[in-house]
Amino acid sequence: MTVAWWCSSTPGQIWTWRYTPFIGVWIVAASLIGGYVAAHRRAGQPLDRVLFRRWCLGVLALFVVSEWPIGQLGVGYMATIGIGRYVVYTFVAAPLLVAGIPTWLVDRWFPIGSKRGQVLTTVTRWPFALLVFNAVLFGTHIPWIVDTLKVTQLGSFGVDVLHLGAALIWWWPAIRREPERGAIQEPIRAFYLFTSSVLMFVPAAFLTFSPLPLYGLYELAPPLWLGFDPTSDQQAAGIVMNVVGGFVLWGIIAGLFLTWSRQQQNADEVTRKARDARTLARMKVMADAEAVDAGGAGGAGDAPGTAGGFVDGGAVPVRDD
Repeated sequence: MTVAWWCSSTPGQIWTWRYTPFIGVWIVAASLIGGYVAAHRRAGQPLDRVLFRRWCLGVLALFVVSEWPIGQLGVGYMATIGIGRYVVYTFVAAPLLVAGIPTWLVDRWFPIGSKRGQVLTTVTRWPFALLVFNAVLFGTHIPWIVDTLKVTQLGSFGVDVLHLGAALIWWWPAIRREPERGAIQEPIRAFYLFTSSVLMFVPAAFLTFSPLPLYGLYELAPPLWLGFDPTSDQQAAGIVMNVVGGFVLWGIIAGLFLTWSRQQQNADEVTRKARDARTLARMKVMADAEAVDAGGAGGAGDAPGTAGGFVDGGAVPVRDD
């Protein structure tokens, strides 16, 4: 059994279903989960089941598309699976990982006012995060970069790290809820994510409508299925990035918007109830004041010596003239 560090292209090698474990994938996955648990134990904090589940699902998504066979197929044989790996890294694993980090852990690792905290705040501000994400998106899909880096394990590992790192930076301001750390709200968040979804269509269009294969790595790879030539594979890859990636992203945008809308409705309901309570309280005070005034006026009308009254208990009527 052959063992490798990370998935990489092997030009000219015919695909076989012989299992090839990638040790680096196992180490990264174990480190992410083990480090998460160790950080909680070191800080004396209990594991939040919801957050821990998100973190584990994010790590699982990374593991599945990086380990054999998907990792090897995506890096060295089929552009469609390669783009599918990018979609999972960017739109599945990264948001789950960001959403799985508790606030106290962020404060512990990146204290506000410290150099690390300042670096985190700077790189996750939405204009900078948008620039980093799209620079990595365009840069790592340039043909000569793909053909140069993905033929080595270290280069392929570096591309995957760039994809995940840029996605984490990109999702941070959209998912986190700490305003002091660059978190954004509607409508800026909708514009932020919408802009990225539009820009993603550019490389997808090149893949879909190019009449010739762009990547020598996939063009020269031994075919896996008859009738699925490199051009068809590349066009399918563009559709995966455009349609599948777009649907996943728009699904996340819709989910975030509905969550924000529900929170706004709840906040408006609380505000309305508080306003109604204040209005009822003012009305009660006014009613009590009117009752006191009415009582005082009635007492004055029954005072001795007034017109129509009685002197000494009503024995002698008093004339008005």
